[in-house]
Amino acid sequence: MEAQVIVSIIVVTRDNRSELCHTLRSIGAQCFRDFFSSLVSLEVVVVDSSVHPVGMDEIRSCLGGYLAVRYFTDIPAQGIYSAMNVGLRESRGDLVHFLNSGDSLFDSTSLNRLLKHCFETQQQIPLTLRAVFGQALISPLVGSSCKPWLVPDPSVHSIHRWLNFYYPNHQSLLVDGSWARAHPFQTDAPQSADRVWMRAALSDPQRVAYLAEPVVRFSLGGVSSGLPDWPTLLVRLREPTRTWTEKLSEVVKFALRPWAYHYPKLMALRSRLIGRLV
Repeated sequence: MEAQVIVSIIVVTRDNRSELCHTLRSIGAQCFRDFFSSLVSLEVVVVDSSVHPVGMDEIRSCLGGYLAVRYFTDIPAQGIYSAMNVGLRESRGDLVHFLNSGDSLFDSTSLNRLLKHCFETQQQIPLTLRAVFGQALISPLVGSSCKPWLVPDPSVHSIHRWLNFYYPNHQSLLVDGSWARAHPFQTDAPQSADRVWMRAALSDPQRVAYLAEPVVRFSLGGVSSGLPDWPTLLVRLREPTRTWTEKLSEVVKFALRPWAYHYPKLMALRSRLIGRLV
């Protein structure tokens, strides 16, 4: 049967050669089972704003086989969300998925499981869901005594109530491609544009599906996931995408800098507490 659904995986990278290959390998390892092997067509859109781009040959080598690849360089260094917007604009998928360099899919069945849940939820083509997402396994920095944890926590009773308190990891989302291309990321929020984007994508409970299984691995250590220093705090407080409660949270994070080593444990504890409460 001819492919009827295109999934675009958008990979954004900048001077991160080794981790980019790790990400691409996790994409190349995906196996589509049952009817998805003929129903789904996968394309990879790589947006590389590196000083020395890796090149198409290395990208294909890391993917480990033939996949439809579209590669864009000479991207102005205007921030990660500008690069993600380039990926959105150039994508062709009915569904889009962001997997930035350094992130990886949880295992070889991650996309298959997300798609299967998506189709089982609505049982029709064309797709009408705006977003489907799963759990992200969060890994602390190397040397931390904190064990990895899942977001959302497995104890969550109502995912819709959970969304009032938490955002999923944006790498765990498959989003309707037409909607995504019509709603690019705000470029005046250099560290939180994904928040307002996800808030909009997940705003209609009737068009959101949740798979209570891990689908992506995410490692802490990026700018947006760390405790802010003073200049970073000022940037976050000025971002128009943050609510006043989110800005207050950033002030609290700044005050926690002396205990930065223990911060992943606090993140894990918060995830578990909210999971049990909702």
